[in-house]
Amino acid sequence: MKSPSTPWAFDAYQRIRPRLPVPVSTSITPELVPSLEAIANRFDGFIFDAFGVLNAGEMALPTAVARFRDLQAMGKHCLVLSNAATAPQQQLVQKYRDLGFPVTQDQLISSRMLVTDALATEPERTWAVMAPASAHADQLPCRSFVITRQIVQASREKLDSADAILMLSSEGWTEELQHGLIDSLRRRSREVWVANPDLVAPRENGLSLEPGHYAHHLIDSTGLAPVFFGKPFSNAFEAARSKLAHIPASRLLMVGDTLHTDILGGRCAGISTMLVTAHGALKGMDVNACIATSGIVPDFIAPEI
Repeated sequence: MKSPSTPWAFDAYQRIRPRLPVPVSTSITPELVPSLEAIANRFDGFIFDAFGVLNAGEMALPTAVARFRDLQAMGKHCLVLSNAATAPQQQLVQKYRDLGFPVTQDQLISSRMLVTDALATEPERTWAVMAPASAHADQLPCRSFVITRQIVQASREKLDSADAILMLSSEGWTEELQHGLIDSLRRRSREVWVANPDLVAPRENGLSLEPGHYAHHLIDSTGLAPVFFGKPFSNAFEAARSKLAHIPASRLLMVGDTLHTDILGGRCAGISTMLVTAHGALKGMDVNACIATSGIVPDFIAPEI
């Protein structure tokens, strides 16, 4: 399909809402603020989504670098919590450093990191991996091979022989590969892990389809229930909370651009949330209508950080 629109993405998230975590019901009226500067003193720890908040694709967003640096200069604790899974951890940290964000290895939690840690504790088995060559799937702590057109067309036995499936990155993924994977799972049901639950991600020129989109299509087609690593699921927020264990939950703020991942996940984790609207998944949409339709309510709304 062509690059998805923001209304399409919102509707797609609404369709899968029953598969997402359910927050404790509370009555919140969002507070409109011009930026994080207005509320920085209310919090000691900030958990930032990446795409749509800090960057769009390979471009740092206006004011984001300066705000991140200012918060750290104030003695605030800043984490980046990203559903990115294509790049190995060290490469992803370097990307954000090159964009101007002074992050360390300890300040960035990615879905790639979460799934790598989980794989390291698994019994040895062979994984068929959804990933481009640039993802360096051979660096994962498991025996694996990448799903290619050749494997789908001519080596079905090899794909069927994999013990489990890892949906790591959708870069270069095609409908042909998707249908080949579905056919293989129909022939032999296996465990599926999804290293990026996002349906879409903001890029420089629109939205890209991410592994979560293909994972939910797989659910619709096979009835399988994949294991998701990343927002809005608890494993991502447990990792973030453990990094900031010295800060009370009441002094933590999750900052994101997506109601169904960042804000929903933060709400389920029991921390305050801020929705940014100028560059990400809700760009150009009626944000109040989206909140009313979804029932996912942030504590704060700002155009950017």
